[in-house]
This record gives sequence, C-alpha cells and structure tokens, in this order.
Amino acid sequence: MYLNKNIIAILLISNIWAIGLQGLFIPQNGKILSNAGTGIAGNIDFALNPAMKKIESPYIQFSLNKWLGDLSGSYTLLRWGKTIPKQLSIQTWNADRIKLYGDSPTDYPLGEFDINWTSIAFGSSYNFNSKYILGFRIQTYYSHLFTQTSQGITFDFGTFIPINKILSIGSSISNIGYEFSQNTKSTLPLEYGIGSEIIITILRSSILLDILNNQSNGQEQRLAFVTNWKYLNINFGKSYSKNRNASALGFSFDYKNWEINYGVYFHQNSSIFSDPRCIDVRYYF
Repeated sequence: MYLNKNIIAILLISNIWAIGLQGLFIPQNGKILSNAGTGIAGNIDFALNPAMKKIESPYIQFSLNKWLGDLSGSYTLLRWGKTIPKQLSIQTWNADRIKLYGDSPTDYPLGEFDINWTSIAFGSSYNFNSKYILGFRIQTYYSHLFTQTSQGITFDFGTFIPINKILSIGSSISNIGYEFSQNTKSTLPLEYGIGSEIIITILRSSILLDILNNQSNGQEQRLAFVTNWKYLNINFGKSYSKNRNASALGFSFDYKNWEINYGVYFHQNSSIFSDPRCIDVRYYF
C-alpha cells in the first residue's frame, strides 16, 4: 500500500521515544522544542523529568503545535502546588482527510481517513524536607489510525540533585508500561537518561547537557543554552545520535503575569517535511 508523506508522519507518533526518521521526537510545547528536548536537570517540564522544583505561582499554559506533514496538535497544562509541585496535562495530535492510495498510485485516491491521538498525564514531585527531589509521572493515551485503535499507560520517574549554586544534576527513566491493541499487550521500549545544568552567573544563563539511551534507538546526546533574563530570553538546542543530527532555537517573552514561548526544530529531513514549530501562552495566577 502506498503511503504519502502525511501518513508517514503519522506513523512516527510516539510521546516518549521516536520511530521512523530515526528519532524526530514529538514536542509537547515550545520550551521543550526550542531546547531540542534537552533539560533533564533544567526544571523545564514534567515530560523531561518529573522531579521539579517548587514554584512561586501556579500557572496554566496552552500550546499550539505543528509537526511533520499536516499533523497538528495542542498541549494544555496546569501546574500548581508550592510545597508539592503537581502538573496535569492534556495533549492531542490529529490530521483530517488524509488521502489513501493503493499499490499503484493514480490521480484518484481510494478514500480518505483521519488520525487522532490523545494523552492525559499527571505528575508530582517531592523533596522530603531535603534538597533532593524525586518525581513521578503517569500517562494514559489513546490513538486511532485506519480502523485500528490502541491504548497505553506509562510511568516515568526522575530525580533532581542540586550540587552547589552553579551545578545541578538529574536523572529520568521513562516508558515503564504497556500498550494494548487488538487484544494484544506489548511492552514499550524504555528510555533512561542523565543530565546536568551549569549556571553561568555573569551571563544569567545556563548550559544543559543530557545523555539518553533508548532501547529502540540507542544513545543520544543533547545540548542546550538558555538565558534567564528579565523580559526576553533565547534558547538554542542540539541533538546528536548515529541516526540523526538536529538543532532547535526559540525565544520567550515575559511580562507581568504572562509568558509566551516559541520554538522551531530543524531536522535533516526538512526538504521532505516542514520543520516542527510550537507556540505557548502561559498565565501565572
């Protein structure tokens, strides 16, 4: 059966690990995307490491995301809890009216179909009255492709350890769980990683370094530079593996209770697929 580039993009869907194109990850929001997925020790999002620092103010965030082909989605999250940080998020991806062709493509498609993918995740972190933070995240998801549906549940765990004023380290393990499809249960490829954050005080910025290992795709190194200025901040990210090299950049703008993040991801298949982009709007209560 012939699949056009939109269907190929759909088949790459995976929230934690990636398939096809050897690792073009699915972005949750602009902050993650602009760092090329770096940030195990960066206190960025529960999706990267469920061990998160305490926050001064709760916030709600909404993201509009564009991925490969005509695949689009959204990511909504609520984060709260000064003593025990918590986060609840809902992520969706969909593409409508995708043309389906036979073994010998002609000018006329055999028909059309839609793709839908939805996940709900909850995470929380604890410091147990110490400087060390432990966190967990549980996610359920549902997908529909052609006439096939699947459901899954995964658990993620993470740690965050501040070494001193300029160095922190973190670790994470993701995808502990199962997928259920057509009355068949299958395990998912584990992904585990370690990361560090080095604060450059004089520049009010940080360097993030991650090393991840996925049971399906092998090892990957990620690097990012992020600023922590008052109003406008910039991010740069790079990822390296034997199957792909990619880069990302983005910016964020803060004003009073509002924050806007934007990220774009440049991959080696840009001539075939458009570059993924995300934009977020965040409001602090």
